[in-house]
Amino acid sequence: MTATPDLEAQQQQIEEDIKLLERISNRDAAAFQTFYSKYSGLIFAAVSNVLNDHHDTEDVMQEVLVQLWNKAHLYEPRKGKPLTWLTTLARNRAIDRIRSKQRRARLNDDFEMENKKLQFEFEESGSEALEIKERDRVLLSAVERLNDEQREAIRLAYFDGLTQAEVAERLNEPLGTIKARIRRGVNRLESLVRPRLA
Repeated sequence: MTATPDLEAQQQQIEEDIKLLERISNRDAAAFQTFYSKYSGLIFAAVSNVLNDHHDTEDVMQEVLVQLWNKAHLYEPRKGKPLTWLTTLARNRAIDRIRSKQRRARLNDDFEMENKKLQFEFEESGSEALEIKERDRVLLSAVERLNDEQREAIRLAYFDGLTQAEVAERLNEPLGTIKARIRRGVNRLESLVRPRLA
């Protein structure tokens, strides 16, 4: 039984895409441009469906393209079609962006109890509660005062949206070391932030 023309065309398309990914893994810019031109619309749709935010979608699009350029060699034909791999890559980056925002919010929440105590003290003395923007400014300033190891771990975990396991892998450090580093970093941030808000 012979394949229908449609199936033959689909298979040919898959084979062409596999070859493009192989060329991209060898740093072939022309292949990258061809692949991007074919699928940029689908990447945008996959990311936009997750984020529903134009600015974030454009940012994640750029991140996906960087990943495509740097990780094309990780594609394995036996695990699925190139387009499926690319779409999964795009959706995962979009989900990472959501997680990153949630982690940034959580970092602020880590200090919320202290802030509430301080706000209560200010209210008792007739002073206004600190604005959220001011708290963020103080917090970001405090992050810059951490040592290099703590600052990098905090940045990856809370601002880039990585899990502690992913941070450990990125920094090539044991997971226990990273957990302790992040914990010490958060404690250090609290000691830096509280006097400035008091």
